[in-house]
Amino acid sequence: MDYRKIIDKIAKCLRLSESGNPNEAASALRQARRLMHKYAVSEDDVRAAEVAEAAINTGLDYTPPFWVLALGNLVARAFDCEMFLARHFGCPPEYRFIGLGHGPKVATYTFRVLLRQLNLSRDNFIAGMSEFDADERQRRGDVFAQAWLFRVARTVTEFVTNERTRKAVAAHIRSEYGETAEILTDPVAMESRDFDAIRYGMRAAEDVSLLRSMAVHPVCRYLLSA
Repeated sequence: MDYRKIIDKIAKCLRLSESGNPNEAASALRQARRLMHKYAVSEDDVRAAEVAEAAINTGLDYTPPFWVLALGNLVARAFDCEMFLARHFGCPPEYRFIGLGHGPKVATYTFRVLLRQLNLSRDNFIAGMSEFDADERQRRGDVFAQAWLFRVARTVTEFVTNERTRKAVAAHIRSEYGETAEILTDPVAMESRDFDAIRYGMRAAEDVSLLRSMAVHPVCRYLLSA
């Protein structure tokens, strides 16, 4: 029997084992266990097989700024995914969204669109500050981007992680990539002189919204095996 068909059959039995009918649930669970034993398939194998990936290469820095990682995490959690950074030395990072069904593809598309929009808004804001030196323009541009993200995060309802998705993605990561690590990046400290950057950043994001939200967090795991 084809391995994919075996996995699909086991997954179907496991879903039926959650039925409200006790007899049907017990029968489906027994069948799933028999198939798993016969073909040496673990629950992690079944979970991992349900997972899909989608990736995007943004052409940005090897170590992205806080606001890019924060946007990726915001989008990933809005579509019940995990975002990972696959990094090859000397090359731009690849952002990988991992989840169930069409979630990763939708997250990748959304991330691409919002990142383009945020970059354009930030560049336009920086272009209007010719009186400052390059470092100060970049710093205020980062403050603008952080305010933009804060405004977007407020437009959506509280996000709750789907436990089934979390377990499936974790199994997939263990199977495909093994060990991962975390990148911690800090936001630019906001100062009293940044009032305009904050105001314009939040105003630029007024028409942006997602269906689900999270508190924007600067942590992004990356794949050590990449």
